[in-house]
Amino acid sequence: MRAHSILMLTSLLVACGTDQDATTEHDDSPGKSSLDSDGETDADENSEADTGDYGAIAGIDGVPFEPDSVEAFFYPEDDPVWVLTAKEGDTWLYIENYPRFGGATGSESRTLGDSEVDYATCGVCVLLKTGCSVHGDHAHCSTSYMPEAGSRITFEELGGGAGDDWSGSLSPVRFVEVSIDSSTFATTPVEGGDQIELDAWAFDVTLEEG
Repeated sequence: MRAHSILMLTSLLVACGTDQDATTEHDDSPGKSSLDSDGETDADENSEADTGDYGAIAGIDGVPFEPDSVEAFFYPEDDPVWVLTAKEGDTWLYIENYPRFGGATGSESRTLGDSEVDYATCGVCVLLKTGCSVHGDHAHCSTSYMPEAGSRITFEELGGGAGDDWSGSLSPVRFVEVSIDSSTFATTPVEGGDQIELDAWAFDVTLEEG
């Protein structure tokens, strides 16, 4: 079993509650347990990056995101995975890159379209979690958010191993509260759920080996 897949599987086994969505309980690196599959997955059918014309999100009055810590891990092997975690108090931002699901393989800028705002199909995944705290060997977050389609993310450098640089930026983002199915990772906006607007944020971090 691949190391990055164990991250999600462990999180589900040690969940503090029984009704949490797939990514509210984890050990700081969500990951997709579907990467364990030796065959084709549903997400493979949607592995191409969105090419549609998504207009810029209007009316974002974002608050600055000023994390206390930023760390990033690179998981090598046959299906490489990049996971960045930025923590500002109990608000944690994740950027995850899965080439197998249509994620980046080098420097690029892309608009987050329909497939990128669903955790089941995103190749470049951007998640925001609030109410996060560490519980022993795992973490608990009370609420999960995914971006509205139309935000942009840029990878200026996408290192390919421990010690390499991973740098880039996010445009202003409007995050909407979602529920994420613990089996399929299908993502559904919560009716009447909260929204959080973050200002543009740039990152530059050295990869550690996962």
